[in-house]
Amino acid sequence: MKFIPIVGIGLAIWGLVTLDWFKVGIGIFLFFLGFVIDLFKKRGAMSDDKVFAGYKALSQLTLIVRKSLDSSGIDSDSPKAKLAKGLYFLGMVDAASQSAGMDDRQFLDLFKSVFADMDYEYDKDYQSKLIVFHQNLNTEHAAFPAIMKGEELFLNFTKGNSMAPMAGGMQIEELIEDDSFPGSIEQL
Repeated sequence: MKFIPIVGIGLAIWGLVTLDWFKVGIGIFLFFLGFVIDLFKKRGAMSDDKVFAGYKALSQLTLIVRKSLDSSGIDSDSPKAKLAKGLYFLGMVDAASQSAGMDDRQFLDLFKSVFADMDYEYDKDYQSKLIVFHQNLNTEHAAFPAIMKGEELFLNFTKGNSMAPMAGGMQIEELIEDDSFPGSIEQL
């Protein structure tokens, strides 16, 4: 859904260059349509002050971690990388919800909003499996350290360590390279 505003901006600029006001109008409409759709997906985070505060901190943090991961050169579209990122970010969401004293509904609203930013919102089955794994608290499972590392990163970030998010990409890369880490969500 991030492409709708980008196309809208591009169309508006092209319309200004060619002096075609119809293209400018359609471009502006597409830009605002994309904004409204994104706002609708995150309505849970916008309706509660605790959730919004957690979402605000996590949106900055996830952006930095994703940039760090992109610079590492890992194929982030592989099933193993998608699982590692999902569990890692789930750990950050868990730490944010625990530190703010959120209830289960607020935790789920925060989870859905953060995962919408990660473009995971279309795969509801995937999200359900992550939540079920999180609720099982199987600390002996090889994938559980991903959640713990995400929680640790969030706590370090909130304590003032502004360089902590830069290690996020390396930590996810270590999880992906670990042979004991599951290769896909089905192996979870």
